[in-house]
Amino acid sequence: MGYKCKCGGELRKSHTEVEFYGIDFGVRECEVCSSCGTEYLSEDIIEEMEEEIKNRGIFALERAVKITKSGNSLVLRLPPEIVKFLEIHHKSTVRLFPADKHRLEVEVLG
Repeated sequence: MGYKCKCGGELRKSHTEVEFYGIDFGVRECEVCSSCGTEYLSEDIIEEMEEEIKNRGIFALERAVKITKSGNSLVLRLPPEIVKFLEIHHKSTVRLFPADKHRLEVEVLG
């Protein structure tokens, strides 16, 4: 391709599985750095993903929140936009589980 990655490595055409916000976009063409392995998607694919995310009403729902404390428990406050999207309320039941050392997943049960 002749393009360089920000690390200085060469970019090569390849394919990768694309998943974002839980939406499977399938296997798409990308460019991969021969040195650091960073994958780059085309602007067209990024725009397609953004449009689908907007259509599903989940665009810009990501939030950084602080953990607080109540008694011996830690409390995670959910922003109202996320609560509305997930259709949960103060008596909803969720399941929490660590996906890895740095990621907590929440499954809404009802």
